[in-house]
Amino acid sequence: MTSLVEVKRKESSFDFNTQRNGFQLLVFSLFVLHIVTLNSETNLYLFNLINGLSDFFPLWLLAIVTDLGHGSTLGTLVLCYLTLRPEMTIRVIGASILSLILVPLLKQYFEAPRPADVLDSLNIIGEVRHHLSFPSGHTATAFLFAGTIFLAVNCNKLKFMLIMLASLVGISRVMVGAHWPIDVVMGAILGLICAYTATKFIPLYSLEPKVRGLSYLILFLLLVGSEIGKVMDPDLLWQTLVLRWSVFIFCGALIVRYALANSELLFASIPTVPSSTKK
Repeated sequence: MTSLVEVKRKESSFDFNTQRNGFQLLVFSLFVLHIVTLNSETNLYLFNLINGLSDFFPLWLLAIVTDLGHGSTLGTLVLCYLTLRPEMTIRVIGASILSLILVPLLKQYFEAPRPADVLDSLNIIGEVRHHLSFPSGHTATAFLFAGTIFLAVNCNKLKFMLIMLASLVGISRVMVGAHWPIDVVMGAILGLICAYTATKFIPLYSLEPKVRGLSYLILFLLLVGSEIGKVMDPDLLWQTLVLRWSVFIFCGALIVRYALANSELLFASIPTVPSSTKK
């Protein structure tokens, strides 16, 4: 028996085309914003405007919002979602791998300076970085996951909430002084392109219980392992650490609950064939 079974439901051509129309409108709007931010004066004006808004919000709140785009935090939240929609696991992994390839390549290619490397006066919250600004990795991650779910569900309220949350993550990257507006807009476009590519070429698959449980465990350990060494990071506010590890604990609880609920299938012994005895 194969461990992957393609899921045919919920993805008729009409449904996908309907989802794609709204998705294309979103991408088109972002491309318009990208053209606007190509003007250096406009880009600087928008940065000063948005970055100045950080004076009106608590530092811990901005740190938490921007951390929702961090790979470990958002990845764990998405893993929680995948426990409810396991058929999207392979698709999300595919989109994530594509993003992990494209974002660093573009960062290295453009080697764009961060705002802290150019401006003498700005609001900075968290780690101060000077290089590899374009595009915004946090924003790409946020829009990647938002876009992947956007193309897989029919609930307009959920779609709107996801896009608004991803947009807040992008705006927060400017408010904390980590990125220019042009970085954020291109990060959003890149994340959506990765989501669309994965949706187009990777069908939904139903995973066998053992494969599903093992996938959850491996992804969870990778996410937690990537954060072990950052517990004492002086650039992280304690509220951010509380958020990350609260999400880890909640996700771990969901995985344990799944294991307990499917213990008979997960830990079923493999039948053995008795060997023939010589007479």
